[in-house]
Amino acid sequence: MKSFFVIILSFVAFSFAQISPATSTMLTDRAAVKSKGEALQIPVSLENSVDSNYIVGAGDFFEILFPDEQESVQVSPEGTLAIYGYGIVDLNGLKLYEAKRKILEKLKSKGSRKYVDVHLIQLRKFLVNVYGAVVNPGQVTVSGQARARAAIYAAGDIKPIANKDSIYIYRKGDTIATTENILLQAGDIIEVPHKEWQQTINLIYAGKTTTIPYIPNRTIKEYAKDVGINIESSYNAVSIKFLETNFVKWLGLNQIDSFSPEPSCDIEFHIQIPYVYVGGATASVGRSPYVPSMHAADYVAASGVSVVTGDFSRVSVMRNGKRISIDWAQGEILPGDFIEIPRTGYEQAKDVTYFVASLMGILATTITIYLATR
Repeated sequence: MKSFFVIILSFVAFSFAQISPATSTMLTDRAAVKSKGEALQIPVSLENSVDSNYIVGAGDFFEILFPDEQESVQVSPEGTLAIYGYGIVDLNGLKLYEAKRKILEKLKSKGSRKYVDVHLIQLRKFLVNVYGAVVNPGQVTVSGQARARAAIYAAGDIKPIANKDSIYIYRKGDTIATTENILLQAGDIIEVPHKEWQQTINLIYAGKTTTIPYIPNRTIKEYAKDVGINIESSYNAVSIKFLETNFVKWLGLNQIDSFSPEPSCDIEFHIQIPYVYVGGATASVGRSPYVPSMHAADYVAASGVSVVTGDFSRVSVMRNGKRISIDWAQGEILPGDFIEIPRTGYEQAKDVTYFVASLMGILATTITIYLATR
């Protein structure tokens, strides 16, 4: 039995000895190539067509189709393609159609296989830098066929203050100023310049202020849309402060789609409902929700004033701690105003009469008590 195992082992050793070093190396290399191919990410078919002027680069995947098999290979960081059994193909700086032609020439050079084909099946990815008037400046990852607008979109898209007339691309020491949507290369730096403007508008919302350029005839609703303010869901009123005069104008949400503000103003979007306060000769003293279209007479009427007790001709308004005169029928009322309706002269005279009568009654009672005690 022992001699039987010795014979088997001798036969195996003899078989391995018959394999030449070159053949042994080829098998080892073939196994390594397959193992390496399995370790790489699995290529997928391209969803969109690729321009034939596309420049092949490190990271691109090619699929080589033989009659009996297929193989996926990736362009190395040096820009070369290693094809098992055929050698190295240098693809540096070649356009796609040039690279495919060179690969096919290499595959057919030995003449052993007539029917071969090659396809680009996965584009490389690389980093570019985007800064300037974009929402999220910084590095973004793009595919090998990406153009400038794709990188800008990946950086959150342009801001309203961006100058859309031209962008700058810095590439290997050169500066490209262009309005065209050109193809990008690894390491490109894209600058979206800001507009050069003198007149501005400040939008105040959610605790922050955004400054944007003034555009003639642009409505508040359009400005709000530019910076992403969702007016309908949370805001109740809009105030406009003109910086040169400090005058404040209030608008309802139903007015902002037709109102075009002037430059140099603050437009503030308010979440809390503003109120107007009414007091004096009214049936209901207190606050009323602010309505931009209402005047003093409207608030007074809503509070239930009596024409007998209240004097409309002397309606006054307290604003920022100061009493101001205002036309009760047409005067503009602002949030926080206190509207006072004084009593009529007749009602005031009645008060005086009641006061004097009360005082006389107290005096008479005092005299009576005094006389009674003497």
